[in-house]
Amino acid sequence: MGMYNEFRPESFDDIFGQDDAVNLFKSILKLPFEKRPKVFLLAGASGSGKTCLARIYANEMGVNPEGMDFRVLDGGKDRSIDRIRSEAELMGTNPMNRNADCRVYYIDESHQLLKASQEALLKVCEDVPPKTTVIFATTEPEKMGKALKSRCKIVTINALSNRDMALNMVHVANKADIEISTDDIKKLVLASDGNTRTSIQLLENYKLNGGDADKAIAMVDVDKKMEADVRVLCQGIIKSGARWDMVKSFMQTYRGQHEQVRQAIMAYLRACVLNSNKMADRQRFNMLLECFLQPFYGSEESGLVYQLANAWDLK
Repeated sequence: MGMYNEFRPESFDDIFGQDDAVNLFKSILKLPFEKRPKVFLLAGASGSGKTCLARIYANEMGVNPEGMDFRVLDGGKDRSIDRIRSEAELMGTNPMNRNADCRVYYIDESHQLLKASQEALLKVCEDVPPKTTVIFATTEPEKMGKALKSRCKIVTINALSNRDMALNMVHVANKADIEISTDDIKKLVLASDGNTRTSIQLLENYKLNGGDADKAIAMVDVDKKMEADVRVLCQGIIKSGARWDMVKSFMQTYRGQHEQVRQAIMAYLRACVLNSNKMADRQRFNMLLECFLQPFYGSEESGLVYQLANAWDLK
C-alpha cells in the first residue's frame, strides 16, 4: 500500500486547506438525513482531496469507505449505458450495514460519462431514492451536462496553497516517522505542483532515498518523462506514417524497464478504446491492445520488442 493511501485523512480535522468544504459538510451532517442534499458534485484539480472528502463524509454517515455500501465508479472506465443503468437500479436498495444512514455512490471523473449515461442518471438524481447519496467528482466540471449539474450541490475543492501543502506533509511525515527538515519540505512542496497526491509520493520517495530531496524529486520527474514518451510512442503506433526508428530510440532510453513500459502502453491504449465513439476505431485499438496483454516472463526486453513489432505491423 502506498503512503498516500496508508495515511489518508481519517476525519475532517485531518484535512488541510479545505475549510469551506469541510465546514459545509459538517453543517450538512447536523441536519436530519431526510433534509440533507442527496447529490453532490465535488469539483477540483487532480490530487486536491475530492476522494478523501467523499470517504470521510460517507464514514460520518456510518458508511465504511472500504465496504459494500460505498460503491465507486470510474467515469472513464464504467461509463457505458448498461453499467450505469444497472447501478441506477441498485440505488434504491437499503445499506447492508444497519447502522449506516445510506449507501454512497461515488462517481469519479464523472465528466467522462457518456451523454446517454449522464441522461440515465438524471431521473435518479432528480428524485433520489431513500437511503441513497450520490457524489460526483470531476476535474473538468464544465464538461458535464448542465441538466445533471443542476441537480447537484456543487462543492468547489481548492488547490492547496504551499503553506497548507507543507502542513499536510509535516502531518503525514510525523505519522510515518519520517524526519525531514524545513528546507527539504519546501523543496518537495515546490516540486509537487499543487497536487497533494504528488506531494505524498515525493515524501515516500524521500524516505526511500534516505532523506535525499533531490533524488526524491528526480524519481517523479522520471515517471513523468516516461509517461510523456510512452504517449508519443503510442501515437506513433497508431499513425500510419511513423518511422520504426522511434521504437529503437525509445528502447535505448528505457532499457531494463520493459514491464513498466508495457503497462504504460496498455493504459494509453485502454484510454483510446474507452474514448472511441466509432466501432471501427475501437476494433483497431483493441487489436493493438491485444499485442501487449501477455507479460514478458523470461523474454524481458526482447518480448517488448516483439510486441511492439506486432503492433507496428498492424498498421
